[in-house]
This record gives sequence, structure tokens and C-alpha cells, in this order.
Amino acid sequence: MIGSLALVCAPLNAAEHPVLTGDAARVVLRNARLTLALGKTKKGAIVSLVDNASGQEFAAPQKTSRLFTLAFSTKADAAGKRFYLSSGDAKSFSAEVKRGVATLDYDGLGEWPVRVTCTARVKPGDPFVRWRLSVKIPDALVLEEVQFPFVVLRAPLGDSVEDDAAVFGHTKGGVIRKPGAMKTGSRVYGRQPGSLTAQFGCYYDDRAGFYTAAYDSKGYPKDFEMRRTADGVEMGWNPHCFAAKSYATDFDVVMTTFASADKATPTDWRDAADIYKEWALARPWCATTFDKRRDIPAWMKAGPAMVRFGREWLAEPARIEKWLVDYWKPNFPDAPLITAYWGWEKVGNWVTPDYFPLFPSDEQFTNLVARSRALGCHAFPWPSGYHWTLMYRKQDDGSFYWDDRKRFDETVRTHAVCQRDGKLYIRTPSWLAGGDTATMCPGDPWTIRWWNNDISAPLARRGCEMIQVDQVVGGGFPFCYNRQHAHPPGPGLWMTEVFTKQLRTMFTACRRIERDAVVCVEEPNERFNHLVGIQDYRDCETPHELASVFNYLYHEFLPTFQSNPHAGDTAMAAYCFANGQIPHLVPSLRAGGPALLNGSFEETNSTRGFVAGWEHLRGYEGKVWNGKASRDEAEKHGGNASLRLENAADSDIVQVSQNVMVSEGGLIGGMKYRLSAWIKVGHMARPNEIWIAGFTESEGWKGIGKIIMPTIGVGWARETAEFTMPSNSTILRVMIHVAGKAVVWVDDMTLEEVLPDGTTRAAICSNTPPDQKLMKRWVELYHGEGQPFLQFGRMLHPPKLTAETTIWRGKPMAAIQHNAWRAPDGSEAVIAVNATLTKQTATLNWKGREQNLALEPGDAALIK
Repeated sequence: MIGSLALVCAPLNAAEHPVLTGDAARVVLRNARLTLALGKTKKGAIVSLVDNASGQEFAAPQKTSRLFTLAFSTKADAAGKRFYLSSGDAKSFSAEVKRGVATLDYDGLGEWPVRVTCTARVKPGDPFVRWRLSVKIPDALVLEEVQFPFVVLRAPLGDSVEDDAAVFGHTKGGVIRKPGAMKTGSRVYGRQPGSLTAQFGCYYDDRAGFYTAAYDSKGYPKDFEMRRTADGVEMGWNPHCFAAKSYATDFDVVMTTFASADKATPTDWRDAADIYKEWALARPWCATTFDKRRDIPAWMKAGPAMVRFGREWLAEPARIEKWLVDYWKPNFPDAPLITAYWGWEKVGNWVTPDYFPLFPSDEQFTNLVARSRALGCHAFPWPSGYHWTLMYRKQDDGSFYWDDRKRFDETVRTHAVCQRDGKLYIRTPSWLAGGDTATMCPGDPWTIRWWNNDISAPLARRGCEMIQVDQVVGGGFPFCYNRQHAHPPGPGLWMTEVFTKQLRTMFTACRRIERDAVVCVEEPNERFNHLVGIQDYRDCETPHELASVFNYLYHEFLPTFQSNPHAGDTAMAAYCFANGQIPHLVPSLRAGGPALLNGSFEETNSTRGFVAGWEHLRGYEGKVWNGKASRDEAEKHGGNASLRLENAADSDIVQVSQNVMVSEGGLIGGMKYRLSAWIKVGHMARPNEIWIAGFTESEGWKGIGKIIMPTIGVGWARETAEFTMPSNSTILRVMIHVAGKAVVWVDDMTLEEVLPDGTTRAAICSNTPPDQKLMKRWVELYHGEGQPFLQFGRMLHPPKLTAETTIWRGKPMAAIQHNAWRAPDGSEAVIAVNATLTKQTATLNWKGREQNLALEPGDAALIK
């Protein structure tokens, strides 16, 4: 066996003359990059995959092997219960080698007369092994999913898992370190359209890597999956379908190996992304770079910044105007500003589709948009895609604050997504507070017209220049099996086609009203790059190590913004700054006011129907907290209301909390503070506290104080706790936490600074945000000197930079974030950003020169 493999590995000119041979045990394919062997006794499964340059073997020895698995259902079963048949179930298997193609035939899978043909092809000058599959399906069956081709890779790849990593084209990016250390049976995956923005995956160590991609230009629905098995790390592609009689893949799945072009540099995921980008650059979504697109308004090409205002801001539009006039214009006089709005919906955040009149009123919202436009702002609402809210905010008696089921059933139910069993597709998302939503199907032409005419156009008429199709992540929506719609039942190419139509017609509808309208979708999907003008991005939400995969592939084609930035999160801002995202500011309602918001519990958040400024936590680490929290006007210490917390059972927990940003002029690290609250206990089964915690980038959350609640009812009592803010804390968190049977009221909570003489004064937040210096520098470069790189540039492999590390969300990251860029004119630059609150130094090796960097907090350098 080893001698046979060595014999076919011998030719050095495999790039010009690929080798494809077979013997009694194996079929061997070889090109310039890899040698791949299929085991005949394993019925075509991949048994060896060797990188020719390094000699590294990627394929793992396997106890059980498969090249493919097919998911079937029977036509007679309306519920569509699936069963699975794999290559190993074949009654008859044969392999033929001819003209650069290995053809694998499978006749009969299990008890079913299924016939499968798989091909693996090598061609002159082609670095890939290219795979395709076709199936002849018995009359009684429906094919619903194809899992092909699968390869099980070694774990670890070399001597240790420490330098092993995997990356695939997930919308949130991320480097998965040490895949071999994953729990057996665990998996990660992405779906296109949906959570897979680019159709490639890779697994590598410092020496070399394995690369696979689906070279699908059309947009068939598919998953990429990586699974930890008992044998190793399994990777493969899962196209979804609903096929009778026959099925054939209409695109190549490719495999190859890769390594760093610079032998002195460890192999990196960007080496794999470069292979994929070479293919992607010839696709329609890369036809025109952003700076040359004629459908983009001039102001979008002028390096805009962004800010988002929520429902609490919209409740008083004058506060938004004041922020724009008093803060934005004096500090950022030249840059255009995208003003995103959350909570503009009539009923509540994300409650659809009865949006109009808008919150707080049509007149107030429209006037705000008009006046802010005069200040250089561009309104950007995010309606909730194809969702139709059926119920919202469940009440204690089982009824709902909003119930739209009757209207839905009477007017639009026939246009909604149906599941495989014919039942309505229903979700119960957290933001509907116990309510449900249905999903309208864009495969029904009614839905596309509804979105354009009843949602997008009315928003445009109210002055909104930008509209995002929110909650249709990457253009994905549930598979629809409604046979009354104008699409084939089940998943198929039609899904990409109808969403493409949606974006095109939405753009046209908005442009009829707003000359410079821009459309967008939640989270990126490569095949829509050229149809949208800005991209919602959430790569900071990956559970893995940060890696901006989409920006590396497509930054010069479409600008991105971080959807959910956090005030005062310097590390997140620096990361987004360095990878060329649009500057996204986070305004504060606290500016110039008390550091602790609404400590009297007088104000109500109209979005959630809860006390403003505070959050009612519903659980932690997978455990549900069933306790109740509400604003109580019948029992209070002062004013008109207090906060009531109640647990009915011993196991119940209720927590209401608030975060307070630590910033110079407001809360200050190293200073002493006093938290006080008036507390009344009805009954309490065991002791409870109001917890005080500080957050640091290096240590996470750490308790720094607590107020002990009385356990017996003695009327209203004032309780206090003094604490010192850790010098490196960025956030203070106050947690009113009650466990076990209890009824407790809290009111008139205050946060005060303790002065050296023992007296106190109210802790007041500064008018200057803690991240102002960094944001000013970001806007300055994105709008000015750095614009050719940060807005229009192509991201390059980052040069070596030696710096300290910091901790962000429990994971290490470089204290100076950096990336390299190539501008449209061919010039290159490096951007380096301080990700911490202290001065940082680093050494940069770029273009054969060593440079020493020193960056103060909030500073960034553009190095040309």
C-alpha cells in the first residue's frame, strides 16, 4: 500500500499532468498541491490526504467511514420524518478511473434502490480536486439533504492541538482554536443563505492547512459543517433540497491544501481566504469596487460615521436634536452621520408589521428626520424583515399586551411560511416577551410587494434614506413547503432568487421617493454585496477568537458597521477601527446627569413596559429565573412609585440590574463611592443583597461591595454600602438580587462620591464620553487621510507587530490592534490602534523596516 502511494507521488510535473490511478485497494488523485486517496474497501471514503510540499498527512484513520450521507423521507409521510443512508450502506460499489475523473458508483443503499454517482476530478493547472454527486431517487422517496463530500481530518494535525485552528466563512467570522479539543459530538456550522457569508472552510496548523469550498455562483441553500468525531475533525458540505426522481449538484465542491507564501511565517486562515478570493473576484458580487459604484450616493462615499438612538431617546426627540447640536456638530463638523433608530415601531421594539403611525408620533418622527437631515444626518430604521408578530408581551393572566392573531388569520395567513408537515412556521423570540411571530414567505409575490409598498416606501416618505431588512440574516429565511406559493416546495435556488428580487425591487421603490436611498440586510452574504450599500456586521459577537473574515474578503466592495457596539468598550472599538468598519458612536442618556439612572424608579421604559434604565434579567447560564419585577405605584418611599420584586417559590430568583460606565469626570477608578437604597420587606425566606461589581478587561466581573437587605419587615429602611472603584474598571454594575420566597420593595436609590472629609455628593456623569478621544481619531481618519484605506481599501495580511496582550471578554487580544491596507491607487498603509486605557508600545516590522510605536490611550497611527 505505501509503495503504491509512493509510486504515484513521484512525478514532479503534476501541475501539468495530474495523476489519477487505481489499484485493488485505492483510487489515488494527485496534483501539484495534494495527493488524495479513496479507499475501495471503504466504499470511496477519503483515506489519505497529503500536502505534497510538507508531506503532512491530513486524513485521520477511521473506524467507520463515509464519503456521503443522504437524508430521505417518504412521500407518504406528511410530517417528513427523515432517515439517513450513507456510502457505507451501498450494496454494490464500483470505482472507475478515466480521463482525469474518478467515478464512484453506488447501487442500492440499505433496502432502497437508490443509485448514487460521485465524481472526483483533477485537471492540468488546477490545484483542486473537484467533487460532484448525482442521485437517482426511488418513486416512494424524497431527497431532503445531501452531506457530501466528507473528510475526517487528524486531531491534532501534528504533535499538538496547540497550533491547530479552523476558520470558515461564517457571518460573524472567528478563529476556532484547537478543534481537536472540542467535545466529541459537538459541531459548528453555517448556512447560506443565512449565517454563512462565504463558502469556504479551512483547518490548519503552523505548517500547512486543508481547504474546502463550494464554488457555487448561483446560491443553492447549503450548510458548511465541522464536527468533532471520535476519529478526528470532520468537515463537509450539506446542500438542502426537496427532490424527487433525481438530483445532481450544480457546482463543484473543491479540496486542496495550502501554506503561507512566506515560509518564515506560520500558515494562517488568510492564506485559505486568498484562495477563495481568487475565485470570488470573478463573481458578479465583485464586479465593481465600492468607490466606483454608481448606485452609491456621494455622502456614503465621504466616510460617514454612525450613531444609534433607541426608543428611550425617541420618546423625547428634542434630546436627540440636542445631542446632534451640542455634541456631534461641534466635535465632528464635517463627516456625514448615519442616524440609526431602534424602537420607532408603533407598538414596541421589533413588533411587526403594524408600524404606523411611528413612535412617538408620525409628526414628531418625521420632523426629527427633517431637522437632523439639515444637520447632515441620514435616517436609518431597521424594520423586522418578514416577521409578522402574532402576540407581544405576555401578561400575568395569560393575555397579551398586543395580539394580532385574528387579523393575521383573516388576511395574510396564506402568504406565510409553512413547515414540512404543512403547519405554520412559528417562533417565540426573546424580544417578544413570551409572544410569537410567523414569517411571511418572499417566494409568494405578495410578500415582496408588501415589504416594498407597505413598509419600505412609507418609511422613505417619512424621510428615511436608508432601510435595513432586519432579522433576515444573510438573506436567509425558513424553508417553506407551502404548495400554494409561486415557488417549488422546500429549500432550493428559488430562495436566493427571490431575495435578490426583494433587494432590487426595494431599492427601486425607495429610489422613487428618496433619490439617494440605500438598502441593507442584517449580516453579510457575499452574493448580495453589489445589491446593498452598507453592511450590518457582528463579528465582535463571535464566541471564538476575533477574525474579520468578511472584511478580509470583501472590504473594498462593501463598508461594514458593528451592529451592537458597547459604550466605553475600547478593545471592541479598536478592533473595529483597525479592520476598517464605519465609526459607530454610542450616545449616553446620562451625560451631565446622575451616573445611576432612574434610581427613584419613576420613569417607565415604553419599549419593555419596565422601569427605565434598568434591566430585568430572566436567567443566567442557561437557568431560567422566574421571579417577578414591576413598578409599584401603591407602595413607595417617595415620589410616585417603587420597584417591587417578588418570588413565589423557594427556587425562584429575580434580579434587576444596571450598568454604569466608568469615565473621567463621572465615575473614576480609585475613588470611593456610596450606594444607598430605601428597602421595605414584606417577607423574605433567606438573606439577600444588592450586589455591586466592577468590570475590568483583564479580570472580568469582580464583586466590590453589597447592601445587605433586612430579612424581616420593619417598614422602610435606608441601607448603604461604601466601596472603592478598582482603578482599571470600565463598568460598574448594580444588581438587586432576590432568591427564595420574598416580596421586597426598593426605592430612592442613589450613588454618591465620598469626599476626603467624609461628606458626599451625587455621582454625575461627564458630558464627555469616555471614548471621545478614540472616536474622534476614528472619525478623523475614516473621513479624512485614512479614507482610501479604511473605507475603500483592500485588507492585506497584517505585518508582524510585537505588542503586549490584553484581555477582552475573557480572551487574550493584542493591546495594539492593527491591519494592513491597499488603497485603490495601489498605495499601502498600516493602521495601529491602542485597544487599552493605558499607554502602549509596540514594534512593527513592515516592508523590511522595524518601527517603534508608542500610542497613548485613545490614539491611532496611520503608517504609510
